[in-house]
Amino acid sequence: MKKIMIILLIVISATTLFFNNNKVSAYTERDYTGSLYELKSTTSKDTYLTYLEKYETVFPDQVVEVDLENFNYINGLVNDDVPYINNFTDDLGVTKEGLYIPESGDLTLEVNVPASGYYNVGLDYYSILGRSSNIERAIKINGEYPFIEAESLILHRFFEDAFKVSEDRVKGKSDVRPRQNEKHLWTKDTLKDRIGYYNTSYYFYFEDGLNTITFESKREPFVLGNLYLFQEASSPTYMDYIKEHQNNGAKVIDNNYTIEAEEAYLKTSPSLNPIAEFSTSKFSPYEAFITRYNAIGGNNWRIAGDEIIWEANVSESGLYKVTFKVMQNFSSGQTSTRSLKVNGQTPFEEAKQIEFKYNSNLQYVTLGGDEPMYVYLNEGKNQLSLAANIGTYGSIVQRVNVLIQEFRSFYREVVMRTGLNPDIYADYLLSRYIPNFQQRLLAFEAEIIDIRDEIIEISGGLSGLVSAFDRTSNQLKKFIIDEKNVQNGLREFEQNISALGTWVISVSEQPLTIDQIYITGDNYKLPGIRPNFFQKLWHEIILFFGSFRDNSDFGTGVEVDGPTIDVWIGTGRDQTTFLRQLIDESFTVQNNVNVNLKMVNMGVLLQATLSGNGPDVAIGVDQKMPVNWGIRDAIVTLSDFEDFDEVASWFSPSALEALTFEGKTYALPDTEDFLVMFYRKDILETVGITEIPTTWEEVIDISPLLQRRYLEFYIPLTQGAMSTVLYAMIKQYGGELYLGGGRESGMLQPQNVEAFLNFTKLFTDYEFSLEANFANRFRSGEMPIGIANYSLYNTLSVFAPEISGQWDYGLLPGKMVDGVLNRQTVSTVSSSVIMKNSKEQEASWEFMKWWLSKDTQTDYARAMEAIIGSAARYPTANIAAFEQLPWPTKDFLMLKQQRQLAVGIPTVPGDYIVGRHIDNAFRAVLNSNVTPQDSLYQYHLKINQEIERKRKELGL
Repeated sequence: MKKIMIILLIVISATTLFFNNNKVSAYTERDYTGSLYELKSTTSKDTYLTYLEKYETVFPDQVVEVDLENFNYINGLVNDDVPYINNFTDDLGVTKEGLYIPESGDLTLEVNVPASGYYNVGLDYYSILGRSSNIERAIKINGEYPFIEAESLILHRFFEDAFKVSEDRVKGKSDVRPRQNEKHLWTKDTLKDRIGYYNTSYYFYFEDGLNTITFESKREPFVLGNLYLFQEASSPTYMDYIKEHQNNGAKVIDNNYTIEAEEAYLKTSPSLNPIAEFSTSKFSPYEAFITRYNAIGGNNWRIAGDEIIWEANVSESGLYKVTFKVMQNFSSGQTSTRSLKVNGQTPFEEAKQIEFKYNSNLQYVTLGGDEPMYVYLNEGKNQLSLAANIGTYGSIVQRVNVLIQEFRSFYREVVMRTGLNPDIYADYLLSRYIPNFQQRLLAFEAEIIDIRDEIIEISGGLSGLVSAFDRTSNQLKKFIIDEKNVQNGLREFEQNISALGTWVISVSEQPLTIDQIYITGDNYKLPGIRPNFFQKLWHEIILFFGSFRDNSDFGTGVEVDGPTIDVWIGTGRDQTTFLRQLIDESFTVQNNVNVNLKMVNMGVLLQATLSGNGPDVAIGVDQKMPVNWGIRDAIVTLSDFEDFDEVASWFSPSALEALTFEGKTYALPDTEDFLVMFYRKDILETVGITEIPTTWEEVIDISPLLQRRYLEFYIPLTQGAMSTVLYAMIKQYGGELYLGGGRESGMLQPQNVEAFLNFTKLFTDYEFSLEANFANRFRSGEMPIGIANYSLYNTLSVFAPEISGQWDYGLLPGKMVDGVLNRQTVSTVSSSVIMKNSKEQEASWEFMKWWLSKDTQTDYARAMEAIIGSAARYPTANIAAFEQLPWPTKDFLMLKQQRQLAVGIPTVPGDYIVGRHIDNAFRAVLNSNVTPQDSLYQYHLKINQEIERKRKELGL
């Protein structure tokens, strides 16, 4: 059956093969559907190093061009987004012909290779408009991934500041952080290791004759202008580099130039924006009590592969020293590593790993150290770039990643035999039933000891870097002595595996702050960098008195003659700072409204409102607050505004449901999150699950396959509140939570009773877990499938990088009703409201429309991800803005479809008791053996009593 479905998929996809159009027609999306194809494992077992040992080490010295006009395209997820050849002009006016490659689908090219051997792959590409994230592709050679690293290859996009931070700088007023604009450029590059495991372009083996190269889309479209196989010239040593230039007459030039690092020319990530540093007065520039964006990097510049490019304009060609004024106080006992390029080329081998050692103070780092290494610069403009990489720990990190995968596989095999809580006295015969049990443990111990010794050699002695390895090594020794120690030490073993994963993250992240770059001759004396005693004392005094300032008020330098409104926001400082910037840039002057913005804990909103000190607009309030305050006439009814219907159309109906009561809408949604189903592709395949479940019946069907191996399906529960999964099932079965517009409970409807009965069976008959940390257990593989809000994506992307590519998410399981599969999910929102006591309600409405508009939400969402990272991807409720966020196409289409199936939980007077009593009914079935129908009936009556009492109290 599996083979038949795969063949059918290929046949269906093949009808769209071989596109060679010159135009792209209207954007038509396909529905997302789960399939066998998603669970098919095609991961290579070779790392790049083992791949290099597979074939004869021959490196033919030939350039082989790939014909871009002869291509094959399948598996596209957007019907009319297809490859085509055309001329493309970049932002510098450079025009080239290229092949447009969509952000979804697989594009295969043929290449006729005259001689077998290893080749580098070079390309010219154009970063066409996309969703502002890195271009990512997997590469197959002749239909196979050659090595693990080839499953995720990155091509950079480029970003620039909208303006220089020094422009319009006014003494006594804070700087404005420039927004990051994408610069679309034609770029020459190679398929290479960006992270720093190997610090080289990858070699790919091609047989003589006809071969195929497949670009398997992961993220973002791009244009391929040229693709060729070649041998990249190796970088010379510094001695060869300097000798060549000296032989050509180059001399050390005694001119000196200073670059303010925050004013970079280009960067490969929008997160690399200027930052404000005030830890010492020696940062340039510096002004007490004032925000000066005077540096770049910091914690934002920690991801391996991220690169910053500066321009250096010199008046004379020749050799120059390069010195960086930096702060590296992030990684105690470690170095942050960067690779240097001059005019797009690595000047010499030693420039691939420039180390910036830990220091709590500002420091100068000169290329070459005490024996400076000079770089050759041409007269006029030159480009200097630094790219983060893992450095000396690269190969170790790669080995630890492989070891973690092997540990997790071994751990799951043991758990499948013993369960999570094995009997300490039982003999599970692990050595008999787990393949190569003893040999694997011995190999694990030998590898971890070898890695530990190598870390000690690199770091120069024992340090905190080896503690996780010591603990794991000691435990492995116990496992080898007695196999019963394995079953008794499972929890500790899982913790040790997680500790190794944390070690990988901490070592892989390479933060660095750069203040200035000096390009000098031999005679230049660098400015003093250490403050004297009095300077340090004065700086501390300033910081002390500055701590008494009101940091909740985010002032503005923009004022107009119009009305003034107070806006409170309940998020973090970074979010508030950028919102302040957006207000100044695109709201105040355009709408003639002044805005006082404050960062406030929304828990004080009630007290502030009652005392008459509340805001005009509150951003980020809980979804239950608007209706409960609105029916008490404490906030403005937004649906009374004339243009409300147009504004409401920006959001899905599910996002408005909890904010509306009896036809009146009291708030508009900022964010919308909803349930999806996460699953581990690697584990489901190993236990014989070949399709992700689409119905609750199929969830029950796969449960024995999981539980037989002590694995579980996760369903979220919250003590004292109705499960969102239960509410989704109620809607899928065709039921309603309330009747008569919220006048009484609808839980005794036949559909609701059936949904409640089947929901409780999951925990009584099928023994699903009542409580679990899903993120942790999903990471370890103990819960390889489960339900959670889609925002868990952010957590897993950052928290569990070792399982990247091994998990996915899909639509919520549903219920077949009258031949139709209902797959409703449940959404939760945060919202914005206008307070009733506002004297500027019209101005507040104008602000709310601006804040929740497509453009503002898109700018805000992208900025949050740029400033904080992918963990801060903003779940905007604005549908048009959501489409602009940097989701891979497959993820976007699935989330869009699930959002269309979302329902909100209505808010009614007295609803605080509803969720509590439905959960009480559920717990009574579990804990007191009450029949579900009787339990539901008893609490249904109590719910109606409270709703009736509350409505009478409010005069409804």
